[in-house]
Amino acid sequence: MRATRLPPVALRGVSARLFSEASAKTGAAAATTTKTDTKPAAASASATTTVLPKGAVGGGSLLGKVTPPPMTPPPNLGHIHEFKPTLTVIGVGGAGGNAVNNMIARGLKGVDFVVANTDAQHLATCLTDNRIQMGKATTQGLGCGANPDAGKEAALESLPEIMDVLDGSHMVFITAGMGGGTGTGAAPVIAEACLDANMLTVGVATQPFTFEGKQRARLAHEGLELMQHVTDSLIVVPNQNLFHLIDEKTSLDNAFRLADDVLLGGVRSVTDLMVLPGLINLDFADVTSVMKSTGNAIMGSGQAEGEDRAIKAAVDALTNPLLGELTIKSAKGLLVNITGGSDITLFELDRAAQKITDEIDDEFCNIIIGGGVDPALEGQIRVSIVATGIEEKLF
Repeated sequence: MRATRLPPVALRGVSARLFSEASAKTGAAAATTTKTDTKPAAASASATTTVLPKGAVGGGSLLGKVTPPPMTPPPNLGHIHEFKPTLTVIGVGGAGGNAVNNMIARGLKGVDFVVANTDAQHLATCLTDNRIQMGKATTQGLGCGANPDAGKEAALESLPEIMDVLDGSHMVFITAGMGGGTGTGAAPVIAEACLDANMLTVGVATQPFTFEGKQRARLAHEGLELMQHVTDSLIVVPNQNLFHLIDEKTSLDNAFRLADDVLLGGVRSVTDLMVLPGLINLDFADVTSVMKSTGNAIMGSGQAEGEDRAIKAAVDALTNPLLGELTIKSAKGLLVNITGGSDITLFELDRAAQKITDEIDDEFCNIIIGGGVDPALEGQIRVSIVATGIEEKLF
């Protein structure tokens, strides 16, 4: 007789039942032997010992049909959208509120909007419900009168309310116009609080026109220096450069919308990576690696259709007249988002990405490229860039 030992895994907690039949010549009745220890029972010389099938554990018969163990459902992880990063844009002061209104009117998705102002009258015109009147006791809703110190005090007074609204944000864009009272004084206070709360903090600020005078320019410079120390990345848009984009017939409203579009393009380059179907998937950690503690930054966006649309969009993103003579050559980090309709091709994505990365001088630049599909861009391609660690002076 030859006996075969069962694999050890089959004997842990399993009652072994072995059946053998007596010799057919003797006509003896079938004999059944039951064992509960770890050794197989002896059988007659003519009996055949059956080896437990691999994986047959959990209550199935050793000789009969193997019943697989019941599947244990995975733990309830909740809805996937609950784990997406929260991006917030807060507009501070009149110019900041106008920038937020522009993004809401243009249908930007995937972002929470907040406005904070000392001017109650302007606050009432904002399109978001998240409106914070700063400094109710100090300014009484009448504004700061171009006094940054009053703006700072108003922000400090209302800081608990502001941070309560921003609580849970992973990334915060703080946009403001420099040179006045509320934006210049309050924006650095809010930025520092966000930075201390470990939120990825990006400042987007405008410089005043030359015709607004030297005093306003001086205040703007002081405000920008403060913002540079309390943000991870800072983008500066000189309003004077608007004259490179407009002609004598361009309305005042349309001219300022062009400046607001710089912020729109920069924020959208990040949000599109999070909310649109990805051709090249990125996560929030990729964005953080490019923008965390990187200093001076520039944003650009271009959109084109027709022949060579990928190259045209990339060139437009690189040559934003609003940013003046600044280039991405010295960038230490680069975030590129290439989005198109369902007709975008891999070759087009390659051409656009190559055109932009060829401009970088630093071979160790951290380049993050993402691609997505937006049905609203059928027949078009949009390229957005955020370059950080720029060595050139912004202001």
